[in-house]
Amino acid sequence: MQFIRNHKKISIIILVVLLCFLFVSVTFGRYLYEVINNYILETKGFYFNSSILTIDNKEYSVTNWDGVNNYTLTVDLNNRKNAFVKTTADIAYEIYVECSEGITCTLSKESSILYKDRDSDSYRITIIPEREFEENEVVEVRTSVMSTAPYKKKMAATYLVGIQNANFTYSIDDYENSKYMTLSMLNSVTYYEVEEAFGSFKVGDNVSLEEYDALTDDEKAKCFSAKVTLTFDPNIIFLDMTASAYLHRMDNSQKLVKIDNFDYVSSFSFKMEATSNVKIIFYKKNRKNNFLYPIGNDESIVTVDVVTAK
Repeated sequence: MQFIRNHKKISIIILVVLLCFLFVSVTFGRYLYEVINNYILETKGFYFNSSILTIDNKEYSVTNWDGVNNYTLTVDLNNRKNAFVKTTADIAYEIYVECSEGITCTLSKESSILYKDRDSDSYRITIIPEREFEENEVVEVRTSVMSTAPYKKKMAATYLVGIQNANFTYSIDDYENSKYMTLSMLNSVTYYEVEEAFGSFKVGDNVSLEEYDALTDDEKAKCFSAKVTLTFDPNIIFLDMTASAYLHRMDNSQKLVKIDNFDYVSSFSFKMEATSNVKIIFYKKNRKNNFLYPIGNDESIVTVDVVTAK
């Protein structure tokens, strides 16, 4: 006691070091327990894995949310050790999510069963803003799953979602064994630009939403808010030919490639309305592929080029 009174600074330093050691020991001990538990479960032929979730709560950073519209995260799960070995029983599991202040997070489901003959499953987290966000702000989303049968195993991940006030953003929703992937595009521009003069409007003029609504169809065709060009390899993914964006594509924008004597679309362009979103389905040649983007893959399987109104 006398030593502490006479050496206050040293005593404080020793206390801080001891607390840090205790924290690290507890954290490492918890991680070590999960590693050992996972090893034991795998010796029993139980495989419950994910490309996103891990036993050590992996952290991801994304910066393509505009902070205004709802934002969706997709999490995949599988029952495989590798391409040849998988769990031979159905896996029941529960899903959890926690969010930082300023947002509400909803789950597409709170529990599910990963059936042995399906190999994979997924769920979605929708981030809903409760206030206005400024560019470069970051919100935190923590999600975890716990298998309840036939064995217990916990996996988790933390998303740090940054706000980027971009005029145009896009993402791909996909998971292994899905027949198709979905490309989602969001145009946040709130006006149009004239590209062919008409009436009192000159080339380059801006047209507000109210002015645009009052135009004729011919006049609207001479304006744009966003012009998008999609390019992709039909050897890997096939376009859903019923997609509205494709059916209303810009004249002479379609490009085709011949595969096994058949013509396949490899590129096309279309216009997006102001403050609108578009979803396009692409069927996958190999269901084992997972084209999730931007989380999951550093590059998009679809090249998206866009010109927005200025």
